[in-house]
Amino acid sequence: MATSDATPGDTPDDAADPAVDPAVDPIAAAISAVIDPLIENEKVIAAGYAERTRLLAELDRLGHEPRIIAGLCGDPVESGRNDPDTGAHGPAWDDEELARRSMAAEAAGALRLKASTAGIMVFNAVRLTDQLPQFHQALSRGSITWGHVLKMLDLTDGVPEEILPAFETKVLPAAEKLTSTQFLRVAGRILERMHPVPLQARADAGFVKRRVLLNPDADGMAWLNAYLKAEDAQAIYDRLSHIATTLDTDTTPAPGGDPNGTADPRTKDQRRADAYRDLLLEGVGPTGLGHGIRGTVHLTVPALTLLGRSDEPAILEGYGPIDPETARRIAGTATSWSRILTHPETGCRLSMGREQYAPPADMRRYLAARDQTCQGIGCTRRATLSEIDHTSRGTPADPPRWTTSCTSANPATA
Repeated sequence: MATSDATPGDTPDDAADPAVDPAVDPIAAAISAVIDPLIENEKVIAAGYAERTRLLAELDRLGHEPRIIAGLCGDPVESGRNDPDTGAHGPAWDDEELARRSMAAEAAGALRLKASTAGIMVFNAVRLTDQLPQFHQALSRGSITWGHVLKMLDLTDGVPEEILPAFETKVLPAAEKLTSTQFLRVAGRILERMHPVPLQARADAGFVKRRVLLNPDADGMAWLNAYLKAEDAQAIYDRLSHIATTLDTDTTPAPGGDPNGTADPRTKDQRRADAYRDLLLEGVGPTGLGHGIRGTVHLTVPALTLLGRSDEPAILEGYGPIDPETARRIAGTATSWSRILTHPETGCRLSMGREQYAPPADMRRYLAARDQTCQGIGCTRRATLSEIDHTSRGTPADPPRWTTSCTSANPATA
């Protein structure tokens, strides 16, 4: 009879137990024991969003059924139809509008939301299921997140429906690999190439809508939002960031700070907000806050666009495609520019010219153009606002390799 080498304490499952299998890294196994269920949990959450979307879209379809409309239209006296007094204060709801609002009210009651919020959710649910079915299916599978869906809905708002199927097919693989913010940038560039309306025409229409909005918030605070041309908004934010950096050694105590302290206790965001407030309320004098600091933008413009022989969009760092007319204007007033050779299909930067006017440090200039953003996982902080760090120290035969990294992605740059 054959004998076994197993000891009395051995069980058939011992060989599969990472704790006793020398070929399995116990640290990796411990992490996987949490990460693997986390991945499955994210898929369950995504599927839940997909099912909620389906149900909200179905609720909207119910509101269009004749039997539902007839059942909800109610008494003409109660609804105000054909009533001169009601008509004098504005048009009365027709039966379809009454049914739509009733469905939104039902959803609001079920989800404990305002009716207006529920109405927006129903509208977006119909858009997702009818116009972007591939994204809805991917959400059901858990291959994308709800954040990707929201970015896609924002990006395709107002886009002609005839291009949506091809556009959806083109960008879905990117959504399955990238973070939602990274996906938005990639998809935005693809959309510019596919959009039937020229970017210049859309930019001109958008410029007409510029405005400033004030939205009250809790705790004595409020949001002040400005809708501006992208290059202006980028330059303003860049200037505020540089001003905030100069305030690192400011010894003036902030509200709530230690009056005896010598270091500025404010965060970078707080210093940026304070600079924004001071500049708008007080302005800037010859030696005042922000004097001598200008906002800058980094723009990649195709050579033929610069010469007026093409309408291919330029790429504004930190934003994406902008119209050719604005790109030519910025290039015409730029204090410095560099030649960059890119791959005609992928857009990958192949080389960068060394000749330029008023050049900054070659290495920083090259890395900012190459990386575009911090190279930390999922980070989208602009390269020009990040630090430079090396990925290898280098040897005489192998020069050091560098990359851009913000302090959250690499604490060593702090």
